[in-house]
Amino acid sequence: MKPGLIVILIASLVFQSCGRMVDWMPVNLIIQVRDGSGKDILDPAVGNTWLEGTTITFRGETEPLQTEPATKTYLPQFYGFRLEKGDGNYQLEYGEIDGEIEYRDEPFTIHWGDGSEDIISLTRRLNYISISAKTKWKLNGNKTSSPIVITKDIQE
Repeated sequence: MKPGLIVILIASLVFQSCGRMVDWMPVNLIIQVRDGSGKDILDPAVGNTWLEGTTITFRGETEPLQTEPATKTYLPQFYGFRLEKGDGNYQLEYGEIDGEIEYRDEPFTIHWGDGSEDIISLTRRLNYISISAKTKWKLNGNKTSSPIVITKDIQE
């Protein structure tokens, strides 16, 4: 057997064994909601009762919004759809979603308590060669960044 072929075979075996050991980071959907003037309308201090009845649907599973922010940090796990205190503001979080799966325009449908809906789509591509992932979000069909910012006019 030629030395060059042996090197290629060994490199192939090493690459294949490394590919199985990747621990992909889970995905979290993070949403901020503001009024037309940019005010955080998720903050319980300003009255967010309009959130009552809000749910999210992903892959056929519907989760109600939990409006009591968590008080402890836990190891990565699925914790549903909830209101959390973010960096200086409140936000809605859904997750954690399996990071080892590729998604193509996978929809999350938020059913707001007032009967309106917003659809957020996730596209996630995994690159096993560079051990990286590219995640893209859309809000109602338009590209957006994370955290996703939704503007709503709320009547309390």
